[in-house]
Amino acid sequence: MPEDKPSAPTADEALSAWEQGAGNTPDAPPHPKLAHIKSLFAAHTDVCSLEDALSVAMNDAGDAVPVTVEVQPGLLALLAHIEELDSARVGRSPAPPSRLLTQIVSNHLENLLHTIVTNPTSHPHYAELWNALCAAEGAPELAVPTGDAADGTPPADGGSF
Repeated sequence: MPEDKPSAPTADEALSAWEQGAGNTPDAPPHPKLAHIKSLFAAHTDVCSLEDALSVAMNDAGDAVPVTVEVQPGLLALLAHIEELDSARVGRSPAPPSRLLTQIVSNHLENLLHTIVTNPTSHPHYAELWNALCAAEGAPELAVPTGDAADGTPPADGGSF
């Protein structure tokens, strides 16, 4: 005779039930001036120039351009030392410092690209521009932290972008 016990819900079923019940918290309504300020921000010449630069950076299929980087000899020796340790640990030959520095610079620039694409106000110039628009439109509560406050202050719920 089969048991009449109901089977336990799957993880997806439990998540769906939670989302429909206790986890179903409505999104806060957007600030009434947010869309207008975003459109002013997007139309600003500095932001349009940024969009052009971002588009070029994201769609660049050209060959890498060599650049010269000046590095203190002690820091270069430290980089080589750490690379020797890392490469020995995984059983490969150490990469030359030039390749390591290329990767470090590329990583930094890729992070810069990602950060500015996802939140242009992460750069102080665009944060100040955004804040000036917020002030001019009478919505200082939409301003983003700048300067020293930007280092440790989390963005408002949802942030500007």
